[in-house]
Amino acid sequence: MKIIDFFEDNKISLDKKFLVAASAGPDSMALLDMLRKMNVEVIAAHFDHQLRSDSEDETKILQKYCGKYDIPLFTAIWPKENQPSRGIEAAARDARYDFLTKVAKAKKADYLLTAHHGDDLLENILLKFIRSGNPEEMNSLQAVGKMHGVSLLRPLLAYSKQELLDYDQKNAIEFIVDSTNNEDETMRNRLRHHVVPLLKKENPNLISNALNYSRKMTDLDKFVEQKVDDVGQLEPFLGRAYRIKSEKIAKLSENEQIIFWQRNIWDKFHRRVNQNLGNFSVSEYQGYFYLFRKGEAPVIASSQIKLNVPFVFQGETFVLTDKQEKDKVEIGNFWFKEKNTFKAGSLIPGSKLLLQDGQRTKAKKKFAEHAIPLSLRPLCLTIYADNEPIFVEKTYQNQNWIENGKQYFLCKY
Repeated sequence: MKIIDFFEDNKISLDKKFLVAASAGPDSMALLDMLRKMNVEVIAAHFDHQLRSDSEDETKILQKYCGKYDIPLFTAIWPKENQPSRGIEAAARDARYDFLTKVAKAKKADYLLTAHHGDDLLENILLKFIRSGNPEEMNSLQAVGKMHGVSLLRPLLAYSKQELLDYDQKNAIEFIVDSTNNEDETMRNRLRHHVVPLLKKENPNLISNALNYSRKMTDLDKFVEQKVDDVGQLEPFLGRAYRIKSEKIAKLSENEQIIFWQRNIWDKFHRRVNQNLGNFSVSEYQGYFYLFRKGEAPVIASSQIKLNVPFVFQGETFVLTDKQEKDKVEIGNFWFKEKNTFKAGSLIPGSKLLLQDGQRTKAKKKFAEHAIPLSLRPLCLTIYADNEPIFVEKTYQNQNWIENGKQYFLCKY
């Protein structure tokens, strides 16, 4: 069978636990039955979206099949109150995969398997070609991948939809058909009903060609990924940004730099973007290139914090403590007199910082010395004492000697 070729070609041992994302449709029922006949350890998980009046029939079919063959089945229902009024398809997909990956982790499954087949692959290529023409998006339905930290397999990409229907009929496997697949409201369905049949008339081997395209693109993708890794890794910066020394990408052409940033945006933010990088900015400053979301970070007014009590700044949780804590990430430390309360926030624009000689220097000079661009400066956590900034993340710390002073540690959870 083609499914056995899939495991052999990808060097995946059958001595593993496989979790099948089961919808009770013809594709996932065929996948479930193929795996059962291969005598591998298989479990199933079903997520009822409650988007159709007959959705409960899906669960009944799966319970009947899994009960007959002693296959563990895990189910969940998407509460109506959790369903948004807009963007429901994307929300349903996110909710389903959240459930599936949680089951995979809880039951220690080695792989999560979906029943995407060759027609799905072809439709995906055409759909993404129409919408963006981005090769990475066109190849998003890969045979082997990751989802929320779980290894994801799509072992049916070499099968056509018709082959899976024939398999179910031959083996008398009960399934349910999603009636919405017959409607022409979505672009995917219009392609499925009107475009793909014409293309298959031109070339009956269209599914095979789509799979060949995907494999070639995957090989190219791995090659480009290695080239991007060879340039160097971005370092996290101030919680919301990343940076890399300018010299590391200086030799890349303009197009190569765009590819470099596109790959890193996907890796760090899980967003596919075109050549203008979408909602992300790249800026060069003082020998570094910075990558961050567009839009200036808000200046956060300072507010009182207590020693050893967690507080939130720019969406992240911190604590100021007088003891080093190994289970937290230290982002800086400073010396000051013994005190139980401080203030924390962004540094007020135009502030001046007190130097050891009693003189004051403009904060923007210190920011420039530490290569922090203007748009990211509000992200630098500032600690105030007696209305005086005594610590600015990655930029400044109190420089005055204090008799009987105490060391304080600023940590991130």
